[in-house]
Amino acid sequence: FPVDISLRPLLLDEELYAIGAIRDVTQQRRAERERAQQLEQIRLQTELINLARDAILVRDPISRVLFWNRGAEELYGWTAQEAQGRVAHTLLKTRFPVSRSEIDARLEHEGQWEGELMHTGRDGSSVIVESRQVLMRDEAGQASAILEINRDITQRRHLEQAEQAVHAETAARLTFLQQVLDALPSSVYLVYGSDARLMLANQAASRVWGAEWKADQPMLEFLTSNGISLFDAQGHPLPLGQFATLRAVQRGEMVLQQQEMIRHPDGSSLPVLVNAVALPSQQGAEGTGPLIPAGEAVALVVHQDVTALKEAEYLKDEFVGIVAHELRTPLAALKGFADMLLVQTARGHGPALAEWQQEALEEIELAIGRLVNLTEELLDVTRLQAGRLLLQRTPTNIVPLAQRVATFMQQTTTRHQVEVRTTHPQLVADVDPGRIEQVLTNLVGNAIKYSPQGGPIELTLREEVEPHIALLAIRDRGIGIPAGQQARIFGRFVRAENARASEITGTGLGLYLSRELVERHGGRLWFESSEGAGSTFFMTLPAARAGVSFPSDSE
Repeated sequence: FPVDISLRPLLLDEELYAIGAIRDVTQQRRAERERAQQLEQIRLQTELINLARDAILVRDPISRVLFWNRGAEELYGWTAQEAQGRVAHTLLKTRFPVSRSEIDARLEHEGQWEGELMHTGRDGSSVIVESRQVLMRDEAGQASAILEINRDITQRRHLEQAEQAVHAETAARLTFLQQVLDALPSSVYLVYGSDARLMLANQAASRVWGAEWKADQPMLEFLTSNGISLFDAQGHPLPLGQFATLRAVQRGEMVLQQQEMIRHPDGSSLPVLVNAVALPSQQGAEGTGPLIPAGEAVALVVHQDVTALKEAEYLKDEFVGIVAHELRTPLAALKGFADMLLVQTARGHGPALAEWQQEALEEIELAIGRLVNLTEELLDVTRLQAGRLLLQRTPTNIVPLAQRVATFMQQTTTRHQVEVRTTHPQLVADVDPGRIEQVLTNLVGNAIKYSPQGGPIELTLREEVEPHIALLAIRDRGIGIPAGQQARIFGRFVRAENARASEITGTGLGLYLSRELVERHGGRLWFESSEGAGSTFFMTLPAARAGVSFPSDSE
């Protein structure tokens, strides 16, 4: 055990002695070690406190600073030496969320307080802190000090304020957008997801549907729960795959001017023109806030009530039908007489015609041919509108049919090269061959007509397995269709402005008839076009089942 030995000399009777004292210092050494350990522990705690990013300070009961760590130095700018002995709330110009007396009362009764404080640093900058304060008491229970830990949340608060400002601005813009949409006479709504859940709709949408479509409700659920059905322009139930809205969100298609009929539970019907446009996908992005969910397909859909237009069209169709029908007889007579003059003169009956007379009769015959074609187109339009156009469908190999159209159309031009491309020797579709030949002739004729500079015309055929369809594409490199007019190009008597500017003649009925005929077959007709770069028209037809026989091309 440790001892403390002390020796002192002593002279007695001229004799020198040594007096020694031995004292046990075990307890003393133990106490010294304990004090050293406590000091080391305090030193380590002080270092740890100084390493903390939070500002940690200790105040006496009258708020004078007793301890000030490095975090407080970095946050506020005063050194520990400068801060010690100063009254904390005076030094930091503290702004309290409540009165100081309330905070002191909370500390006195509950021993702690938490809340936000606003401080001012040495450089005059404002500092927002999340403060936690604990009242410490001595053995007698008297308040001895207050431990205060302050975490800097200035940047977080600024970000939150900025986010709140952005949110408020977004909400204001959405409100303004809603007001703009509500002012529109047409139904406008946004849907997202493969099941077309409603995101945003204007007031006209409720009028068109005859029911309120709730936010986030899938389209089919909305239609079923409200007893609403969709039909095509001919009054046939519209398959789900042909819903313009579902085509846009599920397949990303741009659906323009699709005719649909909305039938309400009370039996009333509303004819509409539907435009559905798939918006750019947010896949892989963080989204654009609360409006558009990230990664979801989004589509903008517009319904235009065309009831008044349908009534006007009916009257116009009646008039056009009467005029076209009445024109057939005089045109037939004119054509007959012109043919008779040319044929009989060629056979030597009657005096020979002068060259200018021969040319005049040929021009008359060509003009009559154009009028006959126009008359037939007008009659087809009236038959379509009246539902009297019947299809004579039969399994048909459309490969030789396309080749026959290409050969015939090649004879009408020397500046174009009409080519059929396919890897299939036969591609059987259940169609009316005469009507599909009419459609192909019109599309290839358009490709030639709207490519006045010449060039290749490609007619491509291929088979799609799922769904089982025949896909045809007619591509040209002509003047194209202006983007602003593409939505209307399938309308009756509609022609692109650049075609008029180029003085290219036409009635504006060909594309309308072509789309109607293709859709009557259960197919689709659409296009991709860029002004000045050409157009590609795509057509799908229902393919016949394997093993179905079809008439030979000679038949």
